[in-house]
Amino acid sequence: MATEIILIVLGAALLHATWNAMAKGTKGRDPLIGATVIATGAAIVSLALLAVLGLPATASYPYVIASGVIHVVYFLLLGMSYRLADYSAIYPLMRGAAPMITSAGGYLIVGETMSPAALAGVTLLSLGVLGLGFHSLTRGGIGVRGLAVATANIVIIVAYTLIDGLGARLSGNPGGYVSAMMLLTGVLLLPMMAIWKPREIGTGLTSEWHVGLIGGAMVMASYGAALWAMTHAPIGAVAALRETSVLFGAAIGAAFMGERFSPLRVLATVAIFGGLGCMRLA
Repeated sequence: MATEIILIVLGAALLHATWNAMAKGTKGRDPLIGATVIATGAAIVSLALLAVLGLPATASYPYVIASGVIHVVYFLLLGMSYRLADYSAIYPLMRGAAPMITSAGGYLIVGETMSPAALAGVTLLSLGVLGLGFHSLTRGGIGVRGLAVATANIVIIVAYTLIDGLGARLSGNPGGYVSAMMLLTGVLLLPMMAIWKPREIGTGLTSEWHVGLIGGAMVMASYGAALWAMTHAPIGAVAALRETSVLFGAAIGAAFMGERFSPLRVLATVAIFGGLGCMRLA
């Protein structure tokens, strides 16, 4: 994988960890509202981007629609998961298991193959990502309900990654593709939440509109960069590389949420950097 692709996806990973921490928010604030506010901000940013980038090719429209619907479920499950578990436990679990499944799906559905070095990189990255969350998992950072929601969201992450990887390749315009998809996500999600929690959503949008716009811009930059990379490299490899966001998430948890960076996390970090080395050699 080319160095510039690795650096761009690592930048996307940092943005992904940051907006997820913003969705989790401070204690006492409902993460479901935070996730919806950020998704709404992403839709507003998407509308502006579409005016500049234009629409994707019509061949990608079925993928835009499918992904938009799936992303609604993703944001709902994301908010629910942060209600039920620590950020440092749930985030690595959701992001760590998905790349290996995505790589298998890329092979079975798309016929993508990876070199031994790339496969080793995906495996090391995934194991390192899961290891970062293991300490929080064992000390009770997530319960049975949180684990169930996380498992459901792993399936959702794999589904939208494969759909969007294919859709972006057909779109001829990855930026337009992700903009159209996120706009649709916001159009579907906001009315649903306004009916379900009208007072909370109204308060969230008026008091945290700046969080929504900043977080939404991060969503667009992060996922847009990842989809662009998927048009130049195997979907599974990019998905695994993007999940180094968990490394940034662990650093955010240690710096701002008082979460300890244990020896196990150090070992997991070494595995992640080993995976990055393998990806560079692939």
